[in-house]
Formats: sequence, structure tokens, C-alpha cells
Amino acid sequence: MIVYSNSCSFGAAEQGHDVYSDYVAKKFSAILINKGKHSSCNRRIIRSSLRDLSALNNRSDDVVALIGLSFISRTELWQPWIDAVDNDGHFFPLKPDDKKINWSVSGLIDTIVPNIHDYTDSRVKDYYKNWLLHYHPEAVMTDLLIDIIMFCGWANNNNIKYCIFSNVDVFPGDDKVGYTSPFIQSLQQQILNNKNIINP
Repeated sequence: MIVYSNSCSFGAAEQGHDVYSDYVAKKFSAILINKGKHSSCNRRIIRSSLRDLSALNNRSDDVVALIGLSFISRTELWQPWIDAVDNDGHFFPLKPDDKKINWSVSGLIDTIVPNIHDYTDSRVKDYYKNWLLHYHPEAVMTDLLIDIIMFCGWANNNNIKYCIFSNVDVFPGDDKVGYTSPFIQSLQQQILNNKNIINP
């Protein structure tokens, strides 16, 4: 049996302590493959899971996937000036420079300001600024629900067992999202009907 895990830093390996995938793998005496990466957005988590699981499915007929979702406000950009790593090309997260952020509670409050894009790489600053200006959780959540529904259909067709959950919040959870709106209600209902997705 193979336990495959993908997430942001909440489930990533090499943190000096065990994370949830370690416990699951030990419980089932399984081989663990942990592909969690710091600062991951949900699009990277779903995309790289599909790619990795496609390859794993050729090696084993007993794969369990643990998919830990991240903050919906995270995003990424194709950045060809950074060396490609793993099998994900030049996709890299858009995020403030960690060295410029005071990670204390008061420091984080001070940096939640309209010019947060100024803390990013100068090559992506304008893009990130405009992305933030046009960001809305309803749009991002709609795309995420569609990605999850397609991932679940693919996993079911390939006999891959999976559990999807949010590492950072009750999923799906954002009070700015109108879950009863026609454009999202039917998508949300599919998520709620899926017993492999942990939700409210």
C-alpha cells in the first residue's frame, strides 16, 4: 500500500516532527510519499497530485491519497527565471519575501496592508498587485470546487482512494462566498455529497 500526501506546509515533511501522513502510513504499514510544499496554493496541490498519482497508479493498485487544501487566497505564477524543480515546471508561489515580514501577531497585522505586493520579487510585483486588486473569494472558490470535482472523478475512475480536507479552515469556509447562489450551489452540493471530502 502507498499513502500519497500533498499539501502546503501544514502537511509537508521535514519539519522536525511527524505530520498526519506519517501517522496514517504507520497505521497501515504503508510506503509514504509526501509531496507537500511550503506556500502551496490549491491549484498546485491538485495539479501535482493528478500528475504524481497518474505515475503511482502504474506502480500499485493500492494507493490512498491525502489531499490537504491550503488558503484560498494563495496563488502562483509561471516564473521561468527560477530553476524548475520536481515535475512541475516553472510554477512558483506568489508570496511576500519571508525575510521582510515580522511573523509575530502584531507584525502580521502591520503587514496586512494594500501594498503587500511591495514585499514580493520585483519581477512579479505588478502582476501580484493587480491579482490582489481583482481577487474575490467567490471566484477562487468556484474554481477550487470545479478542480476538486474533476479530481474526484479522475480518482474514482482510476480506483484511487482519497480523502480531501482543509489544513487551514473549515472547508469550504469563507463568509464572503454566497454558497446558495446559482453559480456555486450545484458545485457545493457535489462536495457535500462526497463522503471522501471532509466538510462542515
